[in-house]
Amino acid sequence: MANTFDADLVSEIVHSQSLTTLGPVIGAVEAFAHDVEPDPVSPGSSVKVGITTAGATAGTNPTNYETGDSTKEKRDVVVNELSVSFHVTQSQMNKGHRLRSLIRKNMQSIGNSARDTVFAPLTVAKYGAAALDSTAANFDAGDLKTIWAAAKDFPTKHLLLDGAYYAKLLPTNAESFRPGQTGAYGYDSIGVNNRWDGADSGVVGFVGTTDALAIASGEPVMDDAILNLMDAYEEVELPGGLTAYVASWASLTTRSRWMSIGLMLGAAEGDTTAGKLITDGS
Repeated sequence: MANTFDADLVSEIVHSQSLTTLGPVIGAVEAFAHDVEPDPVSPGSSVKVGITTAGATAGTNPTNYETGDSTKEKRDVVVNELSVSFHVTQSQMNKGHRLRSLIRKNMQSIGNSARDTVFAPLTVAKYGAAALDSTAANFDAGDLKTIWAAAKDFPTKHLLLDGAYYAKLLPTNAESFRPGQTGAYGYDSIGVNNRWDGADSGVVGFVGTTDALAIASGEPVMDDAILNLMDAYEEVELPGGLTAYVASWASLTTRSRWMSIGLMLGAAEGDTTAGKLITDGS
């Protein structure tokens, strides 16, 4: 009797794990400029992401209402394929809890790769001196004033901090600010990120407007003949506005089942006058 493959079970598990596993990991991506390429793209392709770097000049008692314009730019963002593939046994397919654990771990791998890609533009060469240079031990809520002052001219202020710093902002009673709430400490949002491997050494945070970072994503290109051989291939909405593509197939070479999770992703500096780094004091 042939082994069975429950595509509906896989779909349910992948969707649920994408939210629970990656929600705290890449959810903050949605705070920055993000364009999705509507057509499948190949590794190394360039996607144009629109950012606005300046508004029009305001007038007093104008007689002409068709003067000036916003300054809009397009950033060429190179996207590369991020993918993780893994072997799936029939026992794991039959027992949903085992498949759930397997997918969760591989979702974490994709999440790490996505963060490294998104934060790769965060360098001193691009954004200049840090708004704050402090160790986690010395950091406290008062340092948010220093960061805010460095970003005072930013129209919106989205702050990302390493967990060791974010922990210093956690409420001690019911009347304290919750860091994640809109407007806390005067910021539009405060998020946590515990992986900065893709950024400059010593970077532990970033504050900026929506247009300070340009992110592009899309679907990996795939030959139709290969796609027709897949048992399953579907989109999975990830936190932060990203979309991953999950595939499953049986290998004739190894006579075993494989799965993959992949997406096209890239990032580039946006308006570098509207973003500031936070560094670790080293």
